[in-house]
Amino acid sequence: MSGFLPRAGVVQATIDPRVTLYGRAGSLIESFTTDVNFNGQWRYREFVDGDGVQDEKLHFNVNTTLRGGWQLTGSLLVESFGYPFEIYGDYRLELPGATGGLDTAAFVGGPRIPNRDYVVSLETPEFKQFSGNAFVLWGNDENFFEWASGRIVIANFGMDWRPTDKLRLEGTYQLQQVNRRTDGSTVSLQQIPRLKVEYQLSRPIFLRVVGEYTSEDQDALRDDTRTNAPILVFDPEVGDFVRTTPFQRNSFRGDVLFS
Repeated sequence: MSGFLPRAGVVQATIDPRVTLYGRAGSLIESFTTDVNFNGQWRYREFVDGDGVQDEKLHFNVNTTLRGGWQLTGSLLVESFGYPFEIYGDYRLELPGATGGLDTAAFVGGPRIPNRDYVVSLETPEFKQFSGNAFVLWGNDENFFEWASGRIVIANFGMDWRPTDKLRLEGTYQLQQVNRRTDGSTVSLQQIPRLKVEYQLSRPIFLRVVGEYTSEDQDALRDDTRTNAPILVFDPEVGDFVRTTPFQRNSFRGDVLFS
């Protein structure tokens, strides 16, 4: 479960006024665009019944194009997410029983989670031998794993290096990390470095090698910011709710093309 979950049966409304200013010929700033994005999302039934909005988003964005083709972007994201109960139907809590032992109780998340995130991104021009890009988002956001307010970092870096007419290297790195705000502990960490190497040995002979490594770490889940009780998730193989456990998964994928 990540911070981006597709949802069906929803209604969205967006207002996005923007202004673009253009610099004089030869000036450092070629164009400057600012916009304010208002977005609301309702469950369809609640929208029809005239009930309140589920998710509210207010994004302030600035995009700048500099001389030579440099692209700079910055954003402030102010959001409020309502509890998506339909996502947590397989969740339960393990609590002390009234007469001793342990008991299973319903998982009831808090009604809303307020967010405040910051975004910066940079994209270089297409130089003769190199181009690159970087995107970083950080701040207070939903910890969807435990439906609690968390601290997140999402980062994407990319580079394209062409040292010769025959050789090309393309590398990317993706990071997504969710920490608890209560104690700073890590809930989830995913890292994906990827490298693609292409070499034109001769006009009819081409070689491509691609390697991608995926590392995933996840902590045992708990009812963070509320009871701190262990979270149980329904396991269809055993037909019951079981405790989540920490895990680490690592995988490598490689592809070779010779033509």
